[in-house]
Amino acid sequence: MDSTVFITILTGVLTYVAGQIVVKLVIEPVQELRKTIGQISHALIERANVISNPGVPSDEVITETSKHLRLLSSQLQSHLYLVPCYSATAKVFSLPTKDDLLAASKSLIGLSNSLYRSTEKIYEQNAARVEKICDSLAIYIPDDERISKV
Repeated sequence: MDSTVFITILTGVLTYVAGQIVVKLVIEPVQELRKTIGQISHALIERANVISNPGVPSDEVITETSKHLRLLSSQLQSHLYLVPCYSATAKVFSLPTKDDLLAASKSLIGLSNSLYRSTEKIYEQNAARVEKICDSLAIYIPDDERISKV
């Protein structure tokens, strides 16, 4: 009878430990990635006035927005390394593909760099970058708000 109790306790402890490993190594990184995607969506809306009007706001606002977009790009790329076996995990949790994450990250950097100058084409390029980010990360944009009709 003593060995049965010991095996039951050991099995319970091992199950708990295995569960914690899955939570810490898989579930939490996936949730952090989703949180970052939400922050990107929020930033694109909150800072749309700066993104759509490069060179117009004050230098302080432009610099702050540029740094924020660059930070979000960095966080997005870091999730590729935090989420184990990203390709398989992405399929299980319906996450963007590695290529989509990298494309969104690249577009965020492009937005970050394009805020300081104002040219005729930069408005269209920024709108295209925002659409690319949203499409890559499955962030919804209504059809009537798109510059390129998909």
